Amino acid sequence: MNPVWLVLGSFLLMEGVSYAGHRWVMHGFAMSWHRGHHLPPVSRFERNDLFPIGFSGVGVLLFALASGGWTAMWWVGLGVTAYGAAYLFVHEVYIHHRLPLRVRKLAYLEWLRDSHRIHHQTSAEPYGMLLPLLRSRRRDRTPTRDPLERSVP
Repeated sequence: MNPVWLVLGSFLLMEGVSYAGHRWVMHGFAMSWHRGHHLPPVSRFERNDLFPIGFSGVGVLLFALASGGWTAMWWVGLGVTAYGAAYLFVHEVYIHHRLPLRVRKLAYLEWLRDSHRIHHQTSAEPYGMLLPLLRSRRRDRTPTRDPLERSVP
């Protein structure tokens, strides 16, 4: 298969994986790690930071499989890693300002931020990050307080 399609396909598929992980793992049996992310921070790091460390193991595994002869897995690993980098940028840099980088406002990034704000207010939909789908009438009914403004000690 064409490497470009493997990278692109795995990147796009990761939104579904991210949704499922956020919905049924983070807001399910692993809520004890994720709960602090919905509360004001008490330190620079939170238990929720363990998730990306664990998820990066998937990329490492894919690259390891590629080195063992499954060369297509290298391209899939690249797509998964690219999604992880995009997630890091959107969630940590743009939405929560946890890394000190200046980013100009773009309509798409503001839509992602608004969607994530709704998630933080309700602990419900939307669970997706790069394509956070939500019914417009629910978006319109959500209060405007901003739980994303997090001053980290």
